[in-house]
Amino acid sequence: MLPETVIESDARPRSLIYVAAGVYGLLVTLTIPYHEPWADEAQSWLLARDASLAQLWGHLLHYEGTPGLWQTLVHALIRLGLPYSAYGFVSALLGLAAVVLLLRYAPLPLFIRILLPFTYYLCYQYAVIARSYALIPPLLFGVAAIYPNATRKPVLTTLLLCLLAGVSVHGFLISVCIWVTLYLTSHSVPRLIPSLTYWFVLAVLVVSAWPAKDVAFAEHRSLSNLHLLPDVTKAGLAGAFTGYWVTSLLVIALSAPFLWRGGGWLFFLLASAAFFLFGTIVYAQLWHFGILFLAWLFAIWISAAKTRVTTPALVALITAIGVQCYWTAVAIPYDWNHSYSGSLAAAQYFQQNGLPAGGLYAIGYPTVAVQPYFPANLYSDFHHGAYWDWSKRNTANDPAALFGSERRQLVLVGYKNLSEKKRWADVLALLGYGLTQHFEGGTFWQTAVFELESYDLYGQTSTPRATSSVNMANPAQAAQLLNGFYGIEGKSRWTAKNFSVLLKVPPGSELNGAELLLKVYVPDAQFQKLGAITLSGDVGGFELPQRTFSQSNEYTYVAQVPVGALRSGFAVVNFRLDKSSAGLNGDARDLGIVVTSVSLEQPSQVR
Repeated sequence: MLPETVIESDARPRSLIYVAAGVYGLLVTLTIPYHEPWADEAQSWLLARDASLAQLWGHLLHYEGTPGLWQTLVHALIRLGLPYSAYGFVSALLGLAAVVLLLRYAPLPLFIRILLPFTYYLCYQYAVIARSYALIPPLLFGVAAIYPNATRKPVLTTLLLCLLAGVSVHGFLISVCIWVTLYLTSHSVPRLIPSLTYWFVLAVLVVSAWPAKDVAFAEHRSLSNLHLLPDVTKAGLAGAFTGYWVTSLLVIALSAPFLWRGGGWLFFLLASAAFFLFGTIVYAQLWHFGILFLAWLFAIWISAAKTRVTTPALVALITAIGVQCYWTAVAIPYDWNHSYSGSLAAAQYFQQNGLPAGGLYAIGYPTVAVQPYFPANLYSDFHHGAYWDWSKRNTANDPAALFGSERRQLVLVGYKNLSEKKRWADVLALLGYGLTQHFEGGTFWQTAVFELESYDLYGQTSTPRATSSVNMANPAQAAQLLNGFYGIEGKSRWTAKNFSVLLKVPPGSELNGAELLLKVYVPDAQFQKLGAITLSGDVGGFELPQRTFSQSNEYTYVAQVPVGALRSGFAVVNFRLDKSSAGLNGDARDLGIVVTSVSLEQPSQVR
């Protein structure tokens, strides 16, 4: 027998349900053409387009850190002829499917069901934006619809839970929480074959997405991050419900007695714990927060299937719906009137003006968003395909690779903030490059731009500014200090454990090579804390000899650099210390040694 709430809802005119679904579909459909896909959307498309399923599941997912159901779906659709211009309609159709399930089967009051489709995550973030998260609502709501009879439908339940686990790490965690809750609260024994199948699929997903040793994404995942749990929890609660963690907690508190009576509390407790622990230990980002909101809706749904929705729970729903509908009302007009990403404008520029014969060099992950508008890779420094390589082998953000490249007639820089823009502008100015075009974009979150997704195109407009000698006391030469240097102190700078500098190759070095001179001072406090310190390094792949400093003094490190390391006209010198200190004399910085100057000189000039 159906719950009383369902009987009451089904007695209402169905016309309102059809109108709500139609308005939702129209609103999302009208927004898709105005939305410029950003880098994360493009990355999935490029993986699906340029990689085989064997490459994807056997290799690339280890660098994406996620199961590959979304990329596999897009792979199939591309093979069937789906163009990039229709990419957004994939997520839109999935959003519509989720809304139909919600409107038709959710055992909630009619006015709640009619309003929920227009909340921020269902109407915008997981519908307009084409990412794997778009698969979670229809699969989750599909499980919710059969949940009261799930143990009697083990095959369908197992299928939906396996698909949910294949969407993303968060989908994986929610799937496990549902399975555990289902069999703990039903007091029934899981059927052997569906259970074995489910856990086998989960094992395959774990193996396929387990991070590779050289992955360059979320490198700081560790249990040592647990001290950040309160901050991640507050941010997650705020982003999932009302924008503020206190009022979000109040929303949950209002619904808690209802969840307890209806049995949804266990799932929500497990899902919340898994969500916040993963976000703390591994990685968390704003767009993940909506999954917690969906988990809460799922808990409300399965509770309402057992007991009437209480007034406090309705207040909680209305509060969350009201705030999120406001977010939707702000986000969609923004997408209509602004560039979510500057990638489309950049692509149109290259389509009109052509690609430079001397190579188009790309810097920054956002540059992948330009690639899907072309049938093949555009960039001279992408050697694996058009998608972004998340391994540590990727040199697209390495100044050394830029200076050493012979194919960089134009350089396209994609950046997320103004500090990145300035850094690369300063670096490129050393080569004599100046800004020639700008393509503006900004990824939007709830009520404001979250970060930029803009692009600057550089070409050579003047003679290079880089010099062969850098004096640490000269702020005008700071752009040549690429990494690991702190601010000026007197006439020198402290370094970190690893530090690097750009030097112009002096005239005549193409015949006899050059000599590298590094003038340093090692304070006595470092020796007292660390003991002897050994310096090593490399230039253009050529290893420099080691030198050990065993007492406090001023030193000049001298090393021969062969012609082969200097052919591009510029040299990036990477220095490495075997040890460094943090917190010395109350200084929290990672401290290595003190450098006064560094230079490349012809051998005959060395004293």
